[in-house]
Amino acid sequence: MTEDKREQFELFLAKSFADGVMFSELRLSAEEWEYLQNRYPQASLNRISSPEYADGKAWYEVKLSKGSGV
Repeated sequence: MTEDKREQFELFLAKSFADGVMFSELRLSAEEWEYLQNRYPQASLNRISSPEYADGKAWYEVKLSKGSGV
Protein backbone atom coordinates (compact mmCIF):
# COMPACT_ATOMS: atom_id res chain seq x y z
CA MET A 1 0.00 0.00 0.00
CA THR A 2 1.46 3.36 -0.97
CA GLU A 3 1.94 6.03 1.66
CA ASP A 4 -0.85 8.13 0.11
CA LYS A 5 -3.30 5.20 0.09
CA ARG A 6 -2.34 4.32 3.66
CA GLU A 7 -3.04 7.88 4.81
CA GLN A 8 -6.40 7.90 3.00
CA PHE A 9 -7.31 4.54 4.50
CA GLU A 10 -6.34 5.69 8.02
CA LEU A 11 -8.59 8.75 7.56
CA PHE A 12 -11.42 6.48 6.37
CA LEU A 13 -10.96 4.30 9.47
CA ALA A 14 -10.88 7.32 11.78
CA LYS A 15 -14.20 8.51 10.33
CA SER A 16 -15.71 5.01 10.43
CA PHE A 17 -14.84 4.56 14.11
CA ALA A 18 -15.32 8.15 15.33
CA ASP A 19 -16.96 8.99 18.66
CA GLY A 20 -16.20 5.64 20.27
CA VAL A 21 -17.83 3.46 17.62
CA MET A 22 -16.36 -0.04 17.94
CA PHE A 23 -18.33 -1.88 15.23
CA SER A 24 -18.84 -1.06 11.57
CA GLU A 25 -19.60 -2.78 8.28
CA LEU A 26 -16.88 -1.84 5.80
CA ARG A 27 -16.28 -2.69 2.16
CA LEU A 28 -12.59 -3.62 1.96
CA SER A 29 -10.11 -4.77 -0.64
CA ALA A 30 -7.81 -7.69 0.18
CA GLU A 31 -5.00 -5.17 0.69
CA GLU A 32 -7.10 -3.06 3.08
CA TRP A 33 -8.22 -6.19 4.96
CA GLU A 34 -4.60 -7.28 5.40
CA TYR A 35 -3.52 -3.80 6.52
CA LEU A 36 -6.36 -3.63 9.05
CA GLN A 37 -5.54 -7.12 10.37
CA ASN A 38 -1.86 -6.21 10.83
CA ARG A 39 -2.50 -2.71 12.22
CA TYR A 40 -5.17 -3.86 14.70
CA PRO A 41 -4.43 -7.53 15.52
CA GLN A 42 -7.12 -7.60 18.22
CA ALA A 43 -9.82 -6.59 15.72
CA SER A 44 -12.41 -9.09 14.56
CA LEU A 45 -12.89 -9.07 10.78
CA ASN A 46 -15.65 -11.31 9.44
CA ARG A 47 -16.66 -11.37 5.81
CA ILE A 48 -20.37 -10.84 5.31
CA SER A 49 -22.09 -13.17 2.87
CA SER A 50 -21.96 -10.95 -0.20
CA PRO A 51 -20.41 -11.06 -3.63
CA GLU A 52 -16.95 -9.76 -4.34
CA TYR A 53 -17.39 -6.65 -6.45
CA ALA A 54 -15.61 -5.84 -9.72
CA ASP A 55 -13.15 -3.63 -7.83
CA GLY A 56 -12.18 -6.65 -5.69
CA LYS A 57 -13.81 -5.35 -2.53
CA ALA A 58 -16.17 -7.26 -0.25
CA TRP A 59 -18.20 -6.39 2.86
CA TYR A 60 -16.84 -7.18 6.34
CA GLU A 61 -18.08 -6.75 9.88
CA VAL A 62 -15.24 -5.08 11.74
CA LYS A 63 -15.17 -5.00 15.55
CA LEU A 64 -12.38 -3.18 17.32
CA SER A 65 -11.34 -3.80 20.88
CA LYS A 66 -11.10 -1.01 23.43
CA GLY A 67 -7.76 0.74 23.27
CA SER A 68 -7.24 0.03 19.58
CA GLY A 69 -6.32 3.66 19.05
CA VAL A 70 -8.21 4.41 15.85
